Amino acid sequence: MNMSQNKYFLIINPAAHSGKAKKEGEKIISLLEKKKINFDFRWTRQPRQTIDFAACAARENWETVVAVGGDGTICEVISGLFRNSEVGKKPKLGVLHIGTSPDFNKYHQIPINIEAAIEVLLKGKTKSTDIGKITYFSHPDGKNEITSYFASNVNIGLGPQIARKANSRYRKYLGDFLGTLGSVLVSLADFKKTKLNITIDGKQISFNQLVNLTVGKDPYLASGMRILNRIRPDDGKLYILSIEQTSRLALLNNIPKLYRGNFLDYKGAKIDYGRKIEIGYSPQYPEIEFDGDLRGYLPAKIEVMPKALEMIVP
Repeated sequence: MNMSQNKYFLIINPAAHSGKAKKEGEKIISLLEKKKINFDFRWTRQPRQTIDFAACAARENWETVVAVGGDGTICEVISGLFRNSEVGKKPKLGVLHIGTSPDFNKYHQIPINIEAAIEVLLKGKTKSTDIGKITYFSHPDGKNEITSYFASNVNIGLGPQIARKANSRYRKYLGDFLGTLGSVLVSLADFKKTKLNITIDGKQISFNQLVNLTVGKDPYLASGMRILNRIRPDDGKLYILSIEQTSRLALLNNIPKLYRGNFLDYKGAKIDYGRKIEIGYSPQYPEIEFDGDLRGYLPAKIEVMPKALEMIVP
């Protein structure tokens, strides 16, 4: 096949939505074949294979690489597209969401109905959007530095504990909303506030009673939780949400505000905006979670990449 004619390359994660995505992936393939669309696809079979597939598609000059899965799949496709700095013009990103919690789709107003999402993929417009770049470590002893990219947000502190519980069993048996809420409440019961030092565009900030730190582009945190703020997809900024514990009871009483979007009314919540964030090491909670999955360890450097990604939206 002439590479200049390569249109859509689908990367399908059959393990998305607790393993329920394989049937949806097969449906998508069938629909595209009926429409006689020029496409190819790969099923992911092991961790981080998504990144390799996306990097290969970028080298082979596919016009659009389509993430077929959840927010974790979208994140890894983006990391693959940006892995090879020698690649000139990168493919566009298309999204067919068959995962658990469609936070990315909500923010960018991409439908989750398969037929409607395919219509957006085929007939939608191209928009340039920001993404986040993060450098961290694959081991807690500070070995093997990794650079990845994210579309939604990074969490330090309570977030990784919630992700571990939600991804392992809670959402599988309780569903997206109840599974995530249950993970939040159970994780909070065992969590001990911690200290953490960060810098935002060179300004140092110290937290003494930190519960969670979120650095992101997407105001949707997970499974309906959201923080109403001034961030926009292409404003060249990241938001930095810090949550400190005033009292455990006050924190628990304010959890419903995470679903109403007004959690900033909680006295322990504060939001800043910046372009470059450095996060120090936390011996108590060294793990990093971003875009829904546990990824690695602190310390970390995060920066925004303004309008770096072209994606297909309605």
